Amino acid sequence: MFFPIRTDRQLRHTPWMNYSLIAVNVLVYLTTSGNVPRSTLSLYWLNPTLPQLSQFITYQFMHGGWEHLLGNMLFLYVFGNSVEDRLGKIGYLSFYLAGGVLAGVGHTLVEQNPVLGASGAVASVSGAYLALFPVSNVTIVYWFIFIGAFEVSSMLLILFQIGQDAVMYVANFGGVAYLAHLSGYAYGFALAMGLLWIGLLTREPYDLLTMLEHRRRRAQFAALTRKGYQPWQHNGPDSQDTSKKDDPPNPQQQQVMDLRAQITQAISAHDFNLAAELYTQLLGVAPDQVLQQQQQLDVANQLMSQEHHEAAAHAYELFLSTYKHYPHREQIELILGLIYARYLDRRERARELLGQSVTRLSDPAQMHLAKQTLEEIAE
Repeated sequence: MFFPIRTDRQLRHTPWMNYSLIAVNVLVYLTTSGNVPRSTLSLYWLNPTLPQLSQFITYQFMHGGWEHLLGNMLFLYVFGNSVEDRLGKIGYLSFYLAGGVLAGVGHTLVEQNPVLGASGAVASVSGAYLALFPVSNVTIVYWFIFIGAFEVSSMLLILFQIGQDAVMYVANFGGVAYLAHLSGYAYGFALAMGLLWIGLLTREPYDLLTMLEHRRRRAQFAALTRKGYQPWQHNGPDSQDTSKKDDPPNPQQQQVMDLRAQITQAISAHDFNLAAELYTQLLGVAPDQVLQQQQQLDVANQLMSQEHHEAAAHAYELFLSTYKHYPHREQIELILGLIYARYLDRRERARELLGQSVTRLSDPAQMHLAKQTLEEIAE
């Protein structure tokens, strides 16, 4: 037996709306199971042969048994908390109910059997989670002879669920509304990606759309550097001497070009150890070299994890000075402040950074850490 219990994505707000949806589902089951005749309950299921508008909402809160209810609520808890954290309470409620409605529409267009349960709405939440948090990890508990736990990529888990439902639908396994699930996945994923695309939902460094854009830019950058182009150098509008444009780069420029291309390739291959080593070499050649936003952050984080504090601090400082409008700037200020306070003994700069971050941090644990460190280095 396998079942998920949590993700490693840290919440910024308490997901009260998701908790409420779980509570309503449980309450409806407790008050109807064994107390209301099946013939009466079936009026609230979604009947494709004669659907009523109200049934597209009511069927979402009906369940056929404890196992059906607990399975849906467990997945709703694991994935729904983070999705609400990104969409907000009212936005999440609207998204959730609409997901159930569209899942019901998908089922009704093809199937004839009545359907009940929150599975379609939960599938839409899972689809949105795939778009918003693809690199997070999910803790899975297993229970065979022994009880244990392991982590798996959320992307791998959700794609496995989608693939499993698709195979079951094609194989015509009965008893489960697989098409409702697939409709929910498609709706949730498409809506989340669309909101990111048009800017109604704030972009984050690790949402799927940002990751795809970074991948495309890294490929373009690698292609340009292989052709000898120097995209980090500025050619002013007054540069009219075309005879110099074809001049070969000097040895230092060539070394910078080569190192940046190698860093891009290392990051593309997820070899962050090599990328950090190459970036350290790059700083030795040209101390002010800054990579693309996500590359710079990845390399700085890797240097920090390797306890190369001086190089990490330099990389973070370049990041802050170059990417002034980074949406989570306060977190970088917190990390850099901790490096200066605890490893490099630069208390004045540490107080400056921590003082800036503490006013904008939303996570209570991070805010407490910043305040505690400020107290430690107070004169």
